[in-house]
Amino acid sequence: MADLVLSPGVEIAWQIAGDLALSQQDAFIEPRHLLFGICSVGKLARAEGKTASKTPSAEAGLKQEADRLDDLAQRHGVDLATIRRAVRQSSQGAEAPQSPESGKPRVVSRSPAARWVFERAEQISRDADSGELGLMPMLRAVLEAPDAQISAITASIRQGVEGMLQELRQTASKPAALTVSLGPQLRNLDEGPDLQSVRIAETVDASLTLQPRASSSTMERLTYLSELTWEFGTQGLLESMLQKAVDQLLHIVSTAARCAILVRDASNSELLLKAHGPANTTPRISMTSASRAMAEQKGFIWTRGENLTLSQEESKIEAGMYVPLVVNHEAIGVVCLDSAAPSEHFQHDELLLVASFAHQIALAVANHELRLTLKQNGDVLERLLTNFSPKVRTRLLQRAQLGRLRLGGEQSVVSILCADIRGFARLTASMPTEDVVALLNEYFAALTDCIFRHDGTIDKFVGDAILAVFGSPEADPQHGRNAVMAGVEMQQVMGQVSQRREARGEVTCQIGVGIHTGEVLHGFIGSPERMEYTIIGDAVNRAARYCDGAKGAEVLISPELHQRVWKITDAEQVSIPTKHEGDLPAYRVNRLRPTNS
Repeated sequence: MADLVLSPGVEIAWQIAGDLALSQQDAFIEPRHLLFGICSVGKLARAEGKTASKTPSAEAGLKQEADRLDDLAQRHGVDLATIRRAVRQSSQGAEAPQSPESGKPRVVSRSPAARWVFERAEQISRDADSGELGLMPMLRAVLEAPDAQISAITASIRQGVEGMLQELRQTASKPAALTVSLGPQLRNLDEGPDLQSVRIAETVDASLTLQPRASSSTMERLTYLSELTWEFGTQGLLESMLQKAVDQLLHIVSTAARCAILVRDASNSELLLKAHGPANTTPRISMTSASRAMAEQKGFIWTRGENLTLSQEESKIEAGMYVPLVVNHEAIGVVCLDSAAPSEHFQHDELLLVASFAHQIALAVANHELRLTLKQNGDVLERLLTNFSPKVRTRLLQRAQLGRLRLGGEQSVVSILCADIRGFARLTASMPTEDVVALLNEYFAALTDCIFRHDGTIDKFVGDAILAVFGSPEADPQHGRNAVMAGVEMQQVMGQVSQRREARGEVTCQIGVGIHTGEVLHGFIGSPERMEYTIIGDAVNRAARYCDGAKGAEVLISPELHQRVWKITDAEQVSIPTKHEGDLPAYRVNRLRPTNS
């Protein structure tokens, strides 16, 4: 890691991890200590004067990493404080190592598991062509670590952690190279014999927000506010963004004693106090002035000597500045500043400055609301697509976002898997309803994972039965192979779940699995307001026949499927009786052959 620079966030996280290991008298720094350190960076970054950063840029970089982590956790419903508590509890009761000799400070080193985390984080950073080992790669490496303690700590929030991991993996992928299509009127200045060599005169780190100086000119102040606007576009926590806007406005508009930002609640039009400053002060806001600014959609300055409201009179305010937040010709909030200095009133250029920045704040608020709406809509759509494997679900979501998820079906050859519990009515006849539901949920959750792991789609749950299809809605040339592999794996996990239930003294059961390959009509039917995925055809009924003929812990496949998968299966030919079709030929799958046979 010699050629990779540790980011400010990783440096702080590493220090916290070491301190925790020492305080808990652990022999080594483990992945759980690193996780604790990562989850503590934001808390430390917000504590004034606690980080001891070497430079202002390091301080800004640390806060930026902390904001990104907080934003990521919030988007996936993960409470970092809960993780910190879980890490502390995980070490309670552990046997402490032998104390060092008196007077000698104890130093802990990384465990092999912690070294793996650092090496993995380094590889992630290199894959992204980064010369810095940042907090996000370190978090991803910790969560990916094959460590039982990390799994136990995150068990209660596993869904949120998996969501964080998925986003971290997506954002770590390299962007595609940019290309420009040059027409006859355009010329690439980087090509041609007359290109002169250039000298880089000045550089600026575009990943950091610039910090304003108290003596900045109007143009410089506008530039700093524009930098903060850029940060609005890269961060996701609305309240923290608005609080930064308040702090910057107080710093730049030096005559202002207080600042507040009000945003209208979309549900009832109430003005909500989203941010104010300085800290530990009570905001003084004239609702009359705020209402006037929003109604007229004009910013204004008032000074003492004009008609004042009672609240303005009692607060001894000498001047006020009220600027509305306007988006699409609609006022959604207001920026309020006031001054108590009789000799220092707000100036016209300050009003212009605040008005310009109010436009950016309004856009940031509107963008945040839009992203929240889109996420909520996406979450609803994703829940509606829970019958599909994660890979297929992603493709369907992409099609839905492009407006290509429409009603309609197609006819093609697929593989249909049907499985149901043997003797379900007899097993559950005397069980309480909640115990029956718990039994189905525990078994079906494990069976669903098997289907999804092999790119299957669940058509429906019918009582104690599952109907799944492979090769739909996305075409898959390996649908037969995947269906058989899923069926065999389903029987294996049934045994595992039954062992756990038996150890708890709970009812266990077995399933029969039948699989058939044939032509069906499959797709989305219904109406644009209510569409449902389904498969229709005689092949579905045939799969059900093989399922009915399968005994507990048995997988039966049709001859049509066997001729496709004979190379990977050890199967014996049998026949099964049916009421209306006579005896049907079938193959009992005893095991899967090794893939290299």
